[in-house]
Amino acid sequence: MTTTAWPGHYTPADATLIERMRAWMDERKYSQASLARLARISSSSLNQILKGSYATSPSKLLANVESAMRNFDEGGRDTSVAVETSVYKMAFAACSMARRYRNFAVFSGFVGTGKTFALKRYARKNPNTFLIEATPTMTPQSLVRLLSRTVVGVDAKGSIDDKFRAVVDALRNTDSLLIVDEAETLTPHQLHTLRRLRDLANIGIVLAGTEYLAGLIKPERGQFDQIRSRCGFWPETVRGITEDDAAALVQANLGTEEVPDAVVQRLYAHSRGSARMLVEGLLAGLKEFRRGRPLSVALVDSVAKDALCLQSAA
Repeated sequence: MTTTAWPGHYTPADATLIERMRAWMDERKYSQASLARLARISSSSLNQILKGSYATSPSKLLANVESAMRNFDEGGRDTSVAVETSVYKMAFAACSMARRYRNFAVFSGFVGTGKTFALKRYARKNPNTFLIEATPTMTPQSLVRLLSRTVVGVDAKGSIDDKFRAVVDALRNTDSLLIVDEAETLTPHQLHTLRRLRDLANIGIVLAGTEYLAGLIKPERGQFDQIRSRCGFWPETVRGITEDDAAALVQANLGTEEVPDAVVQRLYAHSRGSARMLVEGLLAGLKEFRRGRPLSVALVDSVAKDALCLQSAA
């Protein structure tokens, strides 16, 4: 048995991970090009890493590859394989910042960009994370009841204030995070309740929603200044996934098959930046109506037109 002689800037951990990557690709019949696309790194970089000719430390890129392999293997519990898209990473950053600094983070994006998928994934992977969904019909009282059921585990007895105090007591000074999705539907009274919860319990809160969320909180000298002054992370509204994101999603959902770049580009064009349209519409349509035909731009256009009534993306 021969052992590969790695250059000095490859650590023992790098070498071990490379051998595991090779075994992973062999077991799943995954090509280097497909794995590179899944990990959102260049195919040439991965090839150089595997050959031991990468000029600098490969550790950072290897970490991306390891994460992509892990998410792919864990994807069986999700409707779609988890891919660390730019939106996914932004959601995790918002949650991590809010938790670390026990403050508010605001994470907004257009419908279909993958916000909720990423937030649910974060909640599942990180203990002491509570995710609730606001609704247009929710009242301040029903918000407190929902918080009580979610955090305490039961609808605590007593008045609304008693229930609120029970939630505060359960969370106070713990390493907990509250994520409120669809937060653009919150009213001023509900936002005030969440602000009080953050202040009294000393925990982080993520407000996540569509592009309308930023407009709700942003006006200066308005009724939401107390929220704005407590925001430690507030990136620009996410308008859509990138083409690299789309390539990783396509590869993850089509498995070991080599996907031509032209096909990825056409799928991305049809999706118009929506991860939901790409995965739940276009890729689902390809799987359903492909019927053994090779992947091609013409096939993508046919599925887009006949199954989804999408106009030409050419």
